[in-house]
Amino acid sequence: MLYRRKVQVVGGSTYTVSLPKEWVKSVGLRNGSEVAIEVMPDLTLRIYPGGKEVERLELESEVEFSKDAELSVARLVASYVVGYRRITVSCPTCSASQLEEIARWVTERTIGLEVVEKDVGYVVFRCLVDVSTLPMAEALSTLTKLTTRSMEDVEHSINTGDQSSLDEVLSRDNLIDKLYLYILRQLNQALLGTVSYSSVGLNSIAEAMYWAMIVRFLERIADYVASIAEEAKKLGPGRLVSVLRYLKLLHEKYDEVTKYLLLKHGVEELARFGKLMVELRNVEAEIRRDSTISGTASAESLLRISAHLRDILELLIDIQVLRNLISSTLAQA
Repeated sequence: MLYRRKVQVVGGSTYTVSLPKEWVKSVGLRNGSEVAIEVMPDLTLRIYPGGKEVERLELESEVEFSKDAELSVARLVASYVVGYRRITVSCPTCSASQLEEIARWVTERTIGLEVVEKDVGYVVFRCLVDVSTLPMAEALSTLTKLTTRSMEDVEHSINTGDQSSLDEVLSRDNLIDKLYLYILRQLNQALLGTVSYSSVGLNSIAEAMYWAMIVRFLERIADYVASIAEEAKKLGPGRLVSVLRYLKLLHEKYDEVTKYLLLKHGVEELARFGKLMVELRNVEAEIRRDSTISGTASAESLLRISAHLRDILELLIDIQVLRNLISSTLAQA
C-alpha cells in the first residue's frame, strides 16, 4: 500500500513526516515507541519497529496433508523457508503413529522447528531459533567445514579401501541440507523485513539474491560429494582410484573459494578469482579427456562440483561490483 505525506520542518532544522495510522496500529506502536530507519542503496528509507517492547507479527501457516504427500511435504518445507514462525500440519485421516512420523521427519530436517502442540489430526511446530541464535556467517562456515570433511572422508575411503567413513558422508549430507534451508530462511526473513538485513550479515538487501544462489551451489556441491560416496559404496572404493586425483584437486579449489565467502574483496582477490576460474576449467578439460573415468557418474559429479565453484566465484564478483555501485551512489548523495 502506498502512502503520500508532505514533509514538514519543525524548529527550523528537523524534517518530519507522519506515520500512517493503520500501520502504527498493526505493529503496536504507541507514544514514545522507537522506530528504526535504514537508508537503502537506492536512497529510499525503510522504517520498522525498533523497540524491544513491540511484538512482531506472529507469522502462521497451516499445511493440510493430502493424498499427494510429496506436494504436502514441499509446502511444509516452503513454509519454513519463507519464514513462518508457527506451522500447523493438519491431517484428519492420519493415525497417531503417522503424525509422529511427520513430526520426526520435520524436526530431523530443519533447524529450530520443534513440536509445541499435538492432538488428534494435527501437530503444531514453532521455530525456536533466530538470527541471533545461529547467524548466517556461522551457518555458512559450518556448512563448508562439513563439506570439506566429507571430501576428506571420501578421499580416505578411496585411498585405504575402508568404507566405514562413507556412511558418515551420507549422514552428514542431511545436516548440510538443514543448514542450507536455515540460511534460506534467514535470507527470506531479511527480504520480507521481519529482520534487518544487517542482522543477517548482508551489506544491503540487494545481496540476498546472490547469497541465496551461492548457498544453493554449496548445497549442490555437497550433494555431488555424497553421490561419489554412494558410487564408492556400490562399486567399492578401489574402483574409483582414478577419481581420487581430481577430487583432491577440487578439494583444494573448494577450500580456496570458500575462504573468500565472508572476506572483503579487493583488486588482488578479484584477479585471483579470474585465475581460479581458468584453473577450474582446465581441471574439467582433464576430466573429460580421461578415458578411465569418462562417462561415469563420478566424472559427472566432479564436473558439476567444478562448475558450481565457478558459479560461486562469479557471484562473489557480482557482489563486489554491487557493493561498489552502492558505495558510489551513497557518495554522490
